[in-house]
Amino acid sequence: APPPPPRPPPPPMGAVTIELPAGLVDPGESPEAAALRELKEETGYTGSSACVSGQLAMSPGLTDEAVALVVVEVDLDSPANRVPEQALDESEFIRVNRVPVKALLPTLRELERDGCVPFTGLYTLAVGLQLGASGLADASAALST
Repeated sequence: APPPPPRPPPPPMGAVTIELPAGLVDPGESPEAAALRELKEETGYTGSSACVSGQLAMSPGLTDEAVALVVVEVDLDSPANRVPEQALDESEFIRVNRVPVKALLPTLRELERDGCVPFTGLYTLAVGLQLGASGLADASAALST
């Protein structure tokens, strides 16, 4: 079973959210550098950038917000990652949950039943992994409530 939600519901969602490491790109910083910085701050893990996307629209009918997707490789056997320590801002309350890839979608579904709201990108990743592993029927079954 997944661990309990890490904190009381935050605004503006009104529920605990399940997310990937993310954050703003500081002036003069590349998306890759920002991703690695956020990974370290939010999870305590270090990694290396494998690839980065171009500009991606989040909700083009509502906002001009755009993001870059950075794929990061994390070597869990690295001495730097054996005992990761977060470096959170005072306003951040983040619990790190490592989930096996095969269990990602079922884990998100269970957290939804507990009242949590998954981040769209994480949920899309989970559905894509399920589609790739087992096909449409299994992904459809996993999405059914």
